[in-house]
Amino acid sequence: MASTDTIYQELRERICLLHYPPGTALSEGTLAEEFGVSRTPIRRVLQRLEFEGLVTISRGSGTIVTTVDLKSLKEVYALRLKLIELTGELAASRIPANHVEKLEALADEVTAMGDQYDPRELGRLYNRFHDVMLVVIGNRALRQFSDQLFHQTARVWLQILPDLDWDEEVQMVVEEINEVIEGLRAGDIQQVAEARHKHMRLMLGRLNDYLGSALIG
Repeated sequence: MASTDTIYQELRERICLLHYPPGTALSEGTLAEEFGVSRTPIRRVLQRLEFEGLVTISRGSGTIVTTVDLKSLKEVYALRLKLIELTGELAASRIPANHVEKLEALADEVTAMGDQYDPRELGRLYNRFHDVMLVVIGNRALRQFSDQLFHQTARVWLQILPDLDWDEEVQMVVEEINEVIEGLRAGDIQQVAEARHKHMRLMLGRLNDYLGSALIG
């Protein structure tokens, strides 16, 4: 029997990796049967996902995976950029000794994606990068809020990834990870925050070009 947290993590990942695209209807009964639990924990998970903006729940339509409208996208990305700036000020006092090694291994996995076209797998690897980087944030509230906002926007990039330059997207992820590694090795969390801020800006530029509308000025 899966725990509520395990079910939550799994369903959130399915939404963010587009296993459940926007508009997908989620059935409490089907999910309860899949995870071997009653409907009660499934209902709690779905309510949590609704609070985070990933699904909507209504009496008539049930639970539906949300789309991300342009106005909300602008607001979330603007806030994410501000939160990244705070990372340098509210960094963890102690970062695990093997943190750089984890990122180096992840960079190798992303590099290998250059010869393996798989947008969903690249999205999964970037989500792992995000998870590893949460450790750098020392403030618990900031860490939780950053995680929530990340998952509200993670699928946007993945949705348009098939229409972007694959080699460029892979390379940009590798460069971001390597620049973070450089900052961590130097013990400079501000450098880490600046690298992440820069790459989010670059990614937003590519999204702007694709959508034809400025998400962030």
